[in-house]
Amino acid sequence: MESSSVYKGLVYGGVASCVGETATMPVDVVKTRLQMDGAGGQRQYRGALQCAKALVLTEGPSVLFKGLSPALVRQSSYGSLRYGLYSPIRDSLGVPPGTPKMEIPLWKKIIAGGASGALASAAANPTDLIKVRLQTDGQLQKNDGSHNPKRFRGMTHAFFSIIREEGVLGLWKGVGPTVSRASVLAAAELSTYDEIKGRLLATPYFQDDIVCVALTSSISGLFCTVASSPFDVMKSRVMGQPLNRDGTGRFYRGMIDCFFKVAKEEGIMSFYNGFWPNFGRIVPHVVIAFMVMEKLKATFG
Repeated sequence: MESSSVYKGLVYGGVASCVGETATMPVDVVKTRLQMDGAGGQRQYRGALQCAKALVLTEGPSVLFKGLSPALVRQSSYGSLRYGLYSPIRDSLGVPPGTPKMEIPLWKKIIAGGASGALASAAANPTDLIKVRLQTDGQLQKNDGSHNPKRFRGMTHAFFSIIREEGVLGLWKGVGPTVSRASVLAAAELSTYDEIKGRLLATPYFQDDIVCVALTSSISGLFCTVASSPFDVMKSRVMGQPLNRDGTGRFYRGMIDCFFKVAKEEGIMSFYNGFWPNFGRIVPHVVIAFMVMEKLKATFG
């Protein structure tokens, strides 16, 4: 992941993240809908395939790319900072330049990944909030079974509506679960990629090529999915819930309240709602992002 300069690392991270986000957006929409399913006390979907089919039939194929605009804005900042800051933060923990990956302690990689993910997600929270709001807009049902009307016409309308109704700080609603999820995800993703790739390259069976990158990033993506799914569910629930007139959440007061309510009312396994769509999004996203980054690094330094 190292590049010849921090600036190049930030650019490579942003470009790679946007490519991965676009390719996996349909899976992300289905994952978010499944994670919100049951928040109002009613379940609409039986699984990922049925959810995708229902969305296309009721809202059209374009629904699978709902929220893409804020997602790309988010990745151009969040992805850029998450990947671009990892190596500088890791090296600032006392890692001399040029140190082989196998000689860098794993705990330094984990701290660097968690710190870069937390900083990046806090800065990009407004775009993540808008993406979730657009993806879940109109999903919840009324008591008579009909769906609530859609609130937003697009990214810009959602942005100004949130500021008008909830204030500027409303753009940072759900920042707690967002930062928690991102720090766990980045710590798992970046540290495992760094560690596993170093171990593979230390054997006589692998060289630094597409096969090694694909295998390493696939394993890294699996670790990410398992570690981050509970935080991802809470983030989607807190961000996507309808609001009271005073701007407070109708179902959850925050991350901790969401955790206990979901655990009590729906069971612990509800924290893995949408696990397979999440797995199907994270693993390809991680693979694509690392392959693009490695290609950019090899081409431009």
